[in-house]
Amino acid sequence: MLSKLTVAEAKIFLRDPGAPAVVLGIPLALVLVFGLMPGSREPSAEHGGQSSLATLIAPMAVAILLGILALNLFPGAMAAHREKGVLKRLAASPVPPSRLLAAQLLVNLAIAAVAIVLVVGVGTIALGMALPKNPGGFVAVVLLGAVSLFSVGTLLAAFAPTGRAANGLGAAVFFPMLALGGVWVPKEQLSPVLQHIADVLPLGATLGSLRDTAAGHAPRLLSMIALAVVAIVCSTLAARFFRWE
Repeated sequence: MLSKLTVAEAKIFLRDPGAPAVVLGIPLALVLVFGLMPGSREPSAEHGGQSSLATLIAPMAVAILLGILALNLFPGAMAAHREKGVLKRLAASPVPPSRLLAAQLLVNLAIAAVAIVLVVGVGTIALGMALPKNPGGFVAVVLLGAVSLFSVGTLLAAFAPTGRAANGLGAAVFFPMLALGGVWVPKEQLSPVLQHIADVLPLGATLGSLRDTAAGHAPRLLSMIALAVVAIVCSTLAARFFRWE
């Protein structure tokens, strides 16, 4: 039953041309536009002798991708199902509504995987971008960052009665994370206080750790702990307050 629900949710996602265009278009556009700028593919002392494309732009594209999926599209889809009574009907059927939640998560994670492969593939093949120097750490950060961000998205979905409300809540969380997480402005250009905030916000912690592993370093312990704490706290609260109708 989970496989059938997952296929059905994937079809719903793909029927809306806007969602795939945003999810795939924004990270690819970031890599291509910034990657074609003069100097972005050249080694730089500012980036530890590596290019800004590999150690800043590509990690930023991946972090933004995860943020869009987890904080905007996922809560909106779940809230829309609640608004249309899909969750209520599932609650009265032998199929547990939690299966729908799992199907949604699987669809979003699969889309994220495809988009990340495209970002890395286009960057390396078309622009000569170096692959992450710490590939194992990079993958681990992507997984933990996704878990943390999707736990926040699940918490948002727990309180959103409609799809429009979920979009509003998602934007209210996503855009401040962009501003305070070192996404709009590189973390190095933020004040010391904001740099510490960026290290613990889910989006900023994900981006910072992706940058570290892309450059060949281990992810920062503080950021990884922050991601794990957010995942545990938000998942617990979402399970406590989530309503199927």
